[in-house]
Amino acid sequence: MKILHTSDWHLGKIVMAQSMLDDQKYFIRNAFLNALDEYRPDVIVLAGDIFDRGVAPVPAIALFEETLYSVAERGIPLIAISGNHDSPERLIPAARLLRSSGIYLANSIGDIAEPVDITASDGSRARFFCLPYFDISTAKRFTGNDEIKNINEAYRLLTEYAADKLSPEFPNILVTHCTVAGAITCDSESAISVGGAQQVSSDIFGAFDLACLGHIHSPQRAGGCARYSGSPLRYSFDRNERDKKMLLYDVSDSVNVTEIPISPLREMRVVKGSFEELMDVPDNCTDDYIYAVVDDDHLIYEPMSRLRIKYPNLLYLEQLHLTRTVQAAGDGSDTRRGIISDSISDEEIFMSFLRDICGVEPTEDEISFFSEINKRTGDDEN
Repeated sequence: MKILHTSDWHLGKIVMAQSMLDDQKYFIRNAFLNALDEYRPDVIVLAGDIFDRGVAPVPAIALFEETLYSVAERGIPLIAISGNHDSPERLIPAARLLRSSGIYLANSIGDIAEPVDITASDGSRARFFCLPYFDISTAKRFTGNDEIKNINEAYRLLTEYAADKLSPEFPNILVTHCTVAGAITCDSESAISVGGAQQVSSDIFGAFDLACLGHIHSPQRAGGCARYSGSPLRYSFDRNERDKKMLLYDVSDSVNVTEIPISPLREMRVVKGSFEELMDVPDNCTDDYIYAVVDDDHLIYEPMSRLRIKYPNLLYLEQLHLTRTVQAAGDGSDTRRGIISDSISDEEIFMSFLRDICGVEPTEDEISFFSEINKRTGDDEN
């Protein structure tokens, strides 16, 4: 049986005030659906965080609806679970109706006790156990056990609900959304763990032939039988956020994995150099999402607007000269206290700005010019 594993689409996500919806449309229409046509999986697994927030924007909902229609049109079953970003109640208003089209959406931890059997066109079968994202309080209510101390204990108890339903004849596959201890994380993930209290040990998945995981955005193994597919797009400039891919499993007596690389509409890149060097690069790849680090030894006038002529999708800019100057100047508490108490003159604030922010000593001409402008402004206000 061939299983296509993906997760963490985060439809409707905004990165640094930039909507990622066009990039997500490009992924679904050009990478995801093309992979379905090329590899013809027997089933698709979407392991949580379908949307980026509980109340998803209408265009994101429309894109997911379009995706479900395209999947159903191809006759490929899809098994999806809710993640920590999804609203379980809003995710599946027509779950029973969708099942008739081969779409299985799980939003409750009780779904672990109701496995889904999928039969491929060649007659091979697999049993899928869905365990959506949950918190400890939900696990306590469901199990009736108030002694659960951490998510690891909760997972051990909940996977016991699957124990008597495991098939001895064909593969048993778990689909869940969690942080496995030792997983490599990155900046684009919203933490669902503090220390080790919310981390799951990979040995909990030992009863299954395969565990398809969501939540961590970099594709990686998570113990013997467990894997993260990662998010299909980069949602941060973190170097730990690895190349994007979908995973295709061929499951029979063993599990063979094929990595399907994803080519995005735009990459997320960090560029560093002097302002002149950044403006002088070739025009290819300048449409990518850019984090620019300007390392001139002086301040650049309006660098953001000027760099956007070259990089229209510039999302963030850092001037190292400004960063170093602020660090060297300290926290400026004396100046701040003077401003609050009104015991410091406008000229002193101006001189402090030149010294602490611009890194230059004010000249007499500059001070005189500022005083004259400041006097005229005050006269106009009066």
